[in-house]
Amino acid sequence: MTTPSVLAPAETVTRFLAMWEAPGGLDQSVRDYFTATTVWENVGLARTTGVDEAIALNHQLMDSFGLATIKVDNLAVATTGSKVLTERIDHMVAADGRVLFSAPVMGIFEIADGKIAAWRDYFDSAGAAALMAGAGKGEG
Repeated sequence: MTTPSVLAPAETVTRFLAMWEAPGGLDQSVRDYFTATTVWENVGLARTTGVDEAIALNHQLMDSFGLATIKVDNLAVATTGSKVLTERIDHMVAADGRVLFSAPVMGIFEIADGKIAAWRDYFDSAGAAALMAGAGKGEG
């Protein structure tokens, strides 16, 4: 693992999110930017602590819906101190390049020493569940 130099909090988050578009990038981003105690919460759905739990959840989600990568469109990024707020659209992409579904998301990242100490995403979980159900049936 190559530890990134300490970046400004917003740069840490935008690099972390940009990694998701490459195959295997989601796992690698977690390895590069999480700590052993990072708490990641998809509010209302799941919560993990540390690298291993986060990667296990990634695999569960990716396998469940046939996802290969996630393309992130950052609509807005705002920083206050070590906290970074993101408004974004996360596009769930299959191995063949098809976008299975897209989810509008608001997230907050808490950064410490160039690493993500905490990350919470807020989104319409009922709407996301409906989108995911359609994607699982090949309708997305």
